[in-house]
Amino acid sequence: MSDTLFSINGKIVPEAQAVVPVTDRGFLYGDGLFETLHAYGRTVFRLDEHLARMRTGFKVMGFDPAPDSKVLAKWVAEAVHAARYPEANVRLTVTRGSGARGPSVKGKLTPFAAITVTRFKRRPASHYTRGVDAVMASFRRQESSVTANLKTTAYMEQIFARREADAAGADEALLLNNAGLLCEGSASNVTLVRDGALLVPDPKLVGALPGTVQRIAAELAEELKIPVRRVGLGPWSLRECDEAFLTGSMREITPLVKVDGRAIGSGKPGPVTKRLIAAYRKLVQRECPGYRF
Repeated sequence: MSDTLFSINGKIVPEAQAVVPVTDRGFLYGDGLFETLHAYGRTVFRLDEHLARMRTGFKVMGFDPAPDSKVLAKWVAEAVHAARYPEANVRLTVTRGSGARGPSVKGKLTPFAAITVTRFKRRPASHYTRGVDAVMASFRRQESSVTANLKTTAYMEQIFARREADAAGADEALLLNNAGLLCEGSASNVTLVRDGALLVPDPKLVGALPGTVQRIAAELAEELKIPVRRVGLGPWSLRECDEAFLTGSMREITPLVKVDGRAIGSGKPGPVTKRLIAAYRKLVQRECPGYRF
């Protein structure tokens, strides 16, 4: 039995019918957006925040008409409830739809929405208790790109970075931007800790995707009276910091303990990161009734 449920434009369909037209602009040009969501039980964690980020993307990309967020939320909830998985990775992909070939987007196009709900297998406990490692990607992120802060389906930079991580046997690859500032991971945001304060790469400055979990981690830190600074960081900052962690909907908050073979701080998950992991899990359990880590 398949461990993935498929929904096309709000209709749950068998895998064989979960197809994208060859005229679809997402397929042809990467003209689309996506969000990766974490469902704990039947509850999608912070769905509204993900949809808000997607709405920003629709506006920047000029989707006309833009999909209704309430409709997308309804379709996601219906798919998650139908799947009935204890925990799931949910991907919502919305493209501009099908139209004439070429870059022009003249005329009214009908957006195309695809949802997949996949049974989630949690990462090994050691990722949280011992941490993970990363490598620095060999190329730079284009921070001045008009889509730098958007989660588009044009994902080649991230794919190239992940290939380098896989080749090195690392969990993640970190990217610098053209100015040499620390940007983000191939599928994560990165945050450093120095002298008890969180150092968050400013998305507007470095060209990173504004991460939902990274923002939540910063909010939790402020509740815990941990200072938060949004700054520009260089690769040298990794050598000078005491702790680091990666964030993402599926990886949650994961300690980063080594980059390019060099230990960060003590080479073990630090106290600030541990406090944030505990606070994040408590938050999930409050907002997703019935789920337990």
